[in-house]
Amino acid sequence: MLDTTLDITLIQSNLQPIVTKILNQKRISEKEGLLLYSNAPLPLLGVLANTIREKKNGNKTYFNKNIHIEPTNICVFDCKFCSYSRLLSKKEEAWEYTIDQMVDQLKSYKDKGITEVHIVGGVHPKMGLHYFIELIKKIKIIRPDIHVKAFTAVELEYMCRKAKVSYKEGLQLLKEAGQDSLPGGGAEIFDNKIRKQICEDKCSTKQWLEI
Repeated sequence: MLDTTLDITLIQSNLQPIVTKILNQKRISEKEGLLLYSNAPLPLLGVLANTIREKKNGNKTYFNKNIHIEPTNICVFDCKFCSYSRLLSKKEEAWEYTIDQMVDQLKSYKDKGITEVHIVGGVHPKMGLHYFIELIKKIKIIRPDIHVKAFTAVELEYMCRKAKVSYKEGLQLLKEAGQDSLPGGGAEIFDNKIRKQICEDKCSTKQWLEI
């Protein structure tokens, strides 16, 4: 096993009190957290995180067991870096699953102990908010216990815009259908200048963060 003990005397003076608090399992302030983020070397952060993890859970690591369902690779957006998506003009290289086909994908894992289904894909112009509400409802009928993590903020921005609802309303409808969480995809780079160069046509930094 790795030796993760810390010699406090080797840590820069402005970080020593914060590290001591963490090792004593005392909550640090937002200001102290930002100071660590800005100034602490990455190995130190790793040791601190692991120390707390082991105090809480022992020498154990927990995983979920999930499957990915990708409804389509057809996408209305044209991100410069993406090799995954296909425009409607290239449908010979594309796929789009029906709701029943996606539900069947989950059913095929019936005896595999799956705890989560992760749903992300291209932003298809005809797969809207209510389409995915129906998909989630059908998933929850056959697996009411499964955690549904679905749709990046990019997908959600387009869904809500097409359905003419606010982000809050759209998310509430999905939550009521059974969606449990969102993945973090679609962020890429938040710098507006760079984002304009690589993915100008999809949701902005502000919209992504708001969602």
